[in-house]
Amino acid sequence: MNKNWKLLERKKVYGSKFVNVYEDKIELPNGSVIDDYTVIEKPSIVIIVATDEKGDVIILHEYKYAVGKTLLTLPAGHKKKEEMPIDTAKRELLEETGFSGDNFEELGILYDYPTKDIHKVYVVRATNVVQKEHTEHEETEGIHYQLITKEELKKQIKNKEWKTSSALAAITLSGILF
Repeated sequence: MNKNWKLLERKKVYGSKFVNVYEDKIELPNGSVIDDYTVIEKPSIVIIVATDEKGDVIILHEYKYAVGKTLLTLPAGHKKKEEMPIDTAKRELLEETGFSGDNFEELGILYDYPTKDIHKVYVVRATNVVQKEHTEHEETEGIHYQLITKEELKKQIKNKEWKTSSALAAITLSGILF
């Protein structure tokens, strides 16, 4: 028995450079049809778990408009369509923090909300990074970076100071706290 849902029709109901919204007509494995299943497509991103030569972790304090708060997170950014995740990681780490290096490894792909969203989060680990330049942030980026020890990061997580699920998942996937 086929356990997959079958896409019968897809209609774009909204589109911008940041998000596309589709209304799908789908057939379930039992033969039932849903006429209005909403699916969201956002650009894929790369999130970077970076440590310097001492093993300290680069974290960001970044204002997130949608929730109206400054949150703890990791360097990250949109992956260009034909760009490799490691190239995105190098570009975004330098843009957001001024740090760069040669030791980058792609760890895997995460999905934030795979029930309704086809957005991918690529996780990249960067080690032994060094500060190369001063950063100039985009107008919409309220970012301040900080280097903290792994023990400080553990304490922040234990104290529930981290609220971004993709950053927490990337930290876990990286294994830096084990």
